[in-house]
Formats: sequence, C-alpha cells, structure tokens
Amino acid sequence: MDTLTHGLLGLAIGALRKRDGAGARAGAEWSPTDLATSVACVIAAELPDLDYLWPSDDAATSTLRAHRGLSHSLIASPLVAAVAVGIAMVLVRARKRGWARPVPVFAFAWVATVVGHLLPDLWTGWGTRLLLPLSDQRLALDWTMVIDPLVTLPLAIAAIVAIAWRKRGTSTRAVMAVGLAVAGTYVGARAAAHAYVERRLATEIAGAREVDAFPTLLRPWTWRWVAAVGDDELVAGTAGLFGGVEEQARHRVPRADVLREASSMGPSVEEALAWARFPLVERSANGRELRVADLRYHFGGRPTLTFVFELDARGRVVGSRLDRGGTVRELMQRWRG
Repeated sequence: MDTLTHGLLGLAIGALRKRDGAGARAGAEWSPTDLATSVACVIAAELPDLDYLWPSDDAATSTLRAHRGLSHSLIASPLVAAVAVGIAMVLVRARKRGWARPVPVFAFAWVATVVGHLLPDLWTGWGTRLLLPLSDQRLALDWTMVIDPLVTLPLAIAAIVAIAWRKRGTSTRAVMAVGLAVAGTYVGARAAAHAYVERRLATEIAGAREVDAFPTLLRPWTWRWVAAVGDDELVAGTAGLFGGVEEQARHRVPRADVLREASSMGPSVEEALAWARFPLVERSANGRELRVADLRYHFGGRPTLTFVFELDARGRVVGSRLDRGGTVRELMQRWRG
C-alpha cells in the first residue's frame, strides 16, 4: 500500500491500546507509554519502506530487489518493531521527561509492523517477499491496487475526527476502531469479490489452464484478467463484478529459449523475469534494447508497466529504466477510454 495508508493503519492500531490510568478519560493527558505506543506504531508501519533509499545504479534492481526485501519479511519484523520502539521512546522521553514501559509499546509496534505494513503489501498485486531469507518467492493476493482510496478514506476520516473531537468526550480508541473496521470490511469484500471473479473466469474462458484477476485503479467493480490458454497464448481482458467478460487482446507466450537468453543478460533481467507472472519479452531490431513487461499490468490488453534494459554490443545490460506506459495524462486518457 501507499505511505499514507501504512501510517494511518499504524495510528489506528496504536489507538486500540487502552490508555493508562487517568489518561483513559477523554481529553486527559497521555502517559509516556500511551504516547510512545502511538508514535512507535506509526513509525513501525512506515519503517520497512526505508529500503527505497538503498543505493543502486540499476532501476530494475532498485525497484524489484531492494524494495520489499528483507525489511518486509516476517523474520525481520521484530527488529523493525524494536527500532521503531527505540526511536519513539527517545522522542517521548525528550517531550514527557519520563520513560515509557517498553513491553506494551513493543507488542503494539510489532502488530503495526505486520498488520499495518506487511499484510497490506501482501493483499496488493505487486508482490512482497514475506518469507525472506528462507524463500525468495513473491507473494501477492491481488485484492486491491497499491493506492486504493476506499482503504485510505475511512482511516483518514477517523483520524481527523479523533483529533478534532478528542477533548469533547469522544473516545479516540472507539473512533479509530470504527475506521479500522470499515477499512477491514472493505478489504474483506475485495477478497470475496476476487475469489468470485476468478471462479467465473475459470468457467467462462474456453481452454484456460490458468486465470488470474487483478484490481483496476479507481474501479472497484471492474477487474483486469489474464488467462494462459493452451501452451503458447496469453489472453487479456476485463470483467465486471456482475457483468460480462470482455477479451481485449491476445499475446504469444515467450519461448523457453527466449527467456533463457534474456536471463543470461544479467541479474537485473533475471529479477524482472522472476517478478513478472505473465512476462512479455521483446528485443529491439538493433539488439540494443530489451523490454520485459508483465501483462497483469495492462490497459485494454496492452502492457503498461515495462522494464527497459539497455544492452551493449555483447548483449549485456548497461542500464535500465522503468516505463510506466506513458505520462499520467496519457494513462488517464487510456483509462477513461
């Protein structure tokens, strides 16, 4: 998910802890542990994405290998939480002139790391490597887009109400719990809709041996889909939650020798191929450019998200960039069309 949603989830999780003693009354002063818990949960829910800052000269490696790497794994989550707790306790000590109790702060920060960051990344379609270093497999549930306002808005509204009304007798804990429940209910509905659409597609697409459905930006009732048909064809299209299934384009599955040759060009190409669930590979006529796209990201059956690799005369990678299929304006025009 996006940075704002991660932070709001952390804030909501921190608010679920019952405040200490007199601080439980609406408008009362927060104890050091109360404040440290909220601060640590927000930091813990954001901290894994600092891997974006990991230096890399290669766009593909930076995007695919560094981000959603070890900091996004279950094994590393206690360490992430501990770092967040350390930062929060120092900040609160400077403000409150007292130390928070570390055990409850750590417990909630750990939940914020897993539920506020790792799980939301898992339910999107990009994929996250939760099982590192035991497994390099990218896991994805394909329930929502990375940016989904219907996940973010209930949390944002709850946060605004809680801050605005916290001295008027309104329970911050109750308000944030409602926001979290609404967002969670929406995600649950998306999970059910995803399963339903995939079952429909499996029966309606003739000859499909594999069918995956993917969310569509700002259209919660519409799903993109890709089906592997036969041994050498990929079919892309859209399906309404209750409407018909539309086929939009057909593509040839890259031959095994083409994939082997591409993988041999360098680790960044190999990483892109490992990321792509429905890869499309194209080399330019002069042999100096290789394009690796994933058909699950498509508009009208045409791939949009593509890694472009610059090759030298020997066919080795010397540079790369991420092509998102055009400018934001062009993508919006295609989306509306």
